[in-house]
Amino acid sequence: MDSLEFLNDALEDKIKNQVFYNDAAIRVRNPSARQLFLKLRDEEMRHIEILQKEVVAIENKPFPVTKILAKIKS
Repeated sequence: MDSLEFLNDALEDKIKNQVFYNDAAIRVRNPSARQLFLKLRDEEMRHIEILQKEVVAIENKPFPVTKILAKIKS
């Protein structure tokens, strides 16, 4: 698994977690529990933003010619 695949998997997990926390915050009646779920949701959003920036940074890196040459030789 390369770095990009790992980041995309982590991003998918973070998005699922954010959806879970948001749904829980909507369903729960206890104000303290709701605040906890909203805090967790917001924390996941910060993680998502960081991961998205990392994915963009990797995708924008120039592709090394050596990788192309290795594929051609195979």
